[in-house]
Amino acid sequence: MNRKRNKLLIVMDILETLSRESIAPTRLAIHVNMPYDRLINILRELESKGLIKIVDGSHSRSVVLTDKGLKLLEELRRIKNILSEYGLL
Repeated sequence: MNRKRNKLLIVMDILETLSRESIAPTRLAIHVNMPYDRLINILRELESKGLIKIVDGSHSRSVVLTDKGLKLLEELRRIKNILSEYGLL
């Protein structure tokens, strides 16, 4: 059975991907396996909270993880590890 990811897991996938590289929104949609239009809505929300930054380059846009976003990702990893230790994930 294929379970849908909740928003937290989607956000974590986005932040994990961005922690490895800055990437164009279209490539990010492919990496996190979700429709582009849905991803853009989440990216706007993350940008409004200061977790990511969308940078316009000369030929394309890229999404960059901010320091605040990296700190959140580290906390989410820690929480995920704790939940895994208790068998809750």
